[in-house]
Amino acid sequence: MMRLFIPFILVAVCFGLFSLYTNPTYQTIKELQIQNNSYDEALTKAKELHTVRDQLLSRRNAFATGDIDKLKHILPDNVDTIRLIIDINNIVSKHNLTMINVDLGNMSKLSTSQSGNEGGVKAVGSAVVGFSVSTGNYDDFLAFLQDVEHSLRLVDITKIAFTAGTTGITTYTMSIRTYWLH
Repeated sequence: MMRLFIPFILVAVCFGLFSLYTNPTYQTIKELQIQNNSYDEALTKAKELHTVRDQLLSRRNAFATGDIDKLKHILPDNVDTIRLIIDINNIVSKHNLTMINVDLGNMSKLSTSQSGNEGGVKAVGSAVVGFSVSTGNYDDFLAFLQDVEHSLRLVDITKIAFTAGTTGITTYTMSIRTYWLH
């Protein structure tokens, strides 16, 4: 009779051992395998991004340093209104004009989407700088505007006003907007 109960007892012990130890351990192993797979995917993506970064760096290093400096001059990494005022003053003095009443105005942040960046947003800042120039010759002022238009720095002329003086000197009041990357 005992021989009949021993198999049932062994089956019950095996079932108890499976449900108390083997199955929970197996479930933990499955969870760890899923976590391991997600880490492997993240590592693969990190390697892909590292490869892309290396390719972009090699392409960037292929540019001449003068070209990179020009790009930084067009759209600098920070706001540098003093450098902008100096650049404009150099253009002003080249055309026999006098710069007066410089006003640095306000600075704001603009957000524009960057092409090629999967829905990402790149912040662009802008600053308004106002100033006046005086001249006795309208052609000098036009030449000044053409040089501002053809300068490397990205600027928008937002306002131009003029007042004619009694001595033949005209004062042109201008506001320009410049941009930089954050």
